[in-house]
Amino acid sequence: MYRSLQSQRGASFIATLIVLAVLAYVVYVGMQYVPQFIESQSIGSILYSMEDTQRSEPVENTDEARDKVIRLLQMNNMDDMTDKFAIMNENYGLTITFDYDRTLDLLFEKKKMHYEKSAHLNLRAR
Repeated sequence: MYRSLQSQRGASFIATLIVLAVLAYVVYVGMQYVPQFIESQSIGSILYSMEDTQRSEPVENTDEARDKVIRLLQMNNMDDMTDKFAIMNENYGLTITFDYDRTLDLLFEKKKMHYEKSAHLNLRAR
């Protein structure tokens, strides 16, 4: 009779363990994904900066553009990305493209994440 008068309050120990396991997994995945997201945003910022400064401090050829991108990567402590971009000379401009892969470990599988961002720089008519 004493047991029937008491009702359970709060979560059981098993439910608490399940919630903690799910939270730990979310934190584990987040600790891998957040740096990749920040890296992608930094590259987007570099490309935006290249497009924005093209009006005031224009680059005239692929070598100048490559030097400027490398300098911006170094300023952002992203030296490992210096071999992940290409500059193509197209009609009346240059296209800068970052193309790289990262791996996201989900414990039960490794997921390949592909990132690609590009920007176009108009060259002045000579």
